[in-house]
Amino acid sequence: MRYIDQIEELQVILKDADYVGVKAVEGDVTLQEFLTGMFAYRPGLIRFLYRVRSGLVWLLGIRQQPLPEMDEWIPGEVPMLSCGNIWFFSVSLAREERYWIGCCPEESHLTAFMGVVAEPLDDIRKRFHVVTIVHYKRWTGRLYFLLIRPFNWFFVNRLAQAGLAVKGAKAARL
Repeated sequence: MRYIDQIEELQVILKDADYVGVKAVEGDVTLQEFLTGMFAYRPGLIRFLYRVRSGLVWLLGIRQQPLPEMDEWIPGEVPMLSCGNIWFFSVSLAREERYWIGCCPEESHLTAFMGVVAEPLDDIRKRFHVVTIVHYKRWTGRLYFLLIRPFNWFFVNRLAQAGLAVKGAKAARL
C-alpha cells in the first residue's frame, strides 16, 4: 500500500482517479521548507514547455490559464489555508508537516491536483511524496494528459529535487 493511500483526508481526491503518479525523495527539511524550495523552482525550460502546451491546448479546443509572472513564483511562505494560492494552484487540502495538495484551475477537460505528503522517518528525516492526481472529464483530458505525461514526470522529478535543495539539505533519491 502506498503511503498516500493511508492519509484519510486524501481519499476524496484519490477516489476514482484516472492517474496517480508519485515521486518520493528523502531529506531533512520541514514540509514548509520543502514546499518553499519546490515553488521557488522556475527554470526557463518549464516556461518554454508551457508555451508549447498552448499550441496543444489550442488544437484540442481547451482554454489555457496564463503562466504566472516570474515574480509571482517566489513564495515567502507557502499558503496552508484552502483560500490560498501559489503559482496557478489553489490550496485544496493542507495540514502542517503532513501534506499540501493544490488544485489546478478549473478545466473543461480534466481536474488535476499536485501536492506533497510528508512521511516521517525519524525525528528529522522525512520521505516526501510528490503526487500528481488526475481525473479526466472528457476524451480531450485523456489525450491531453497522454501527451504531457512524460513532461509531467520530468517536471515533478525536478520539483522534488528543488524541494530538497533548500538549505543544502541532506538528500537521498529513491
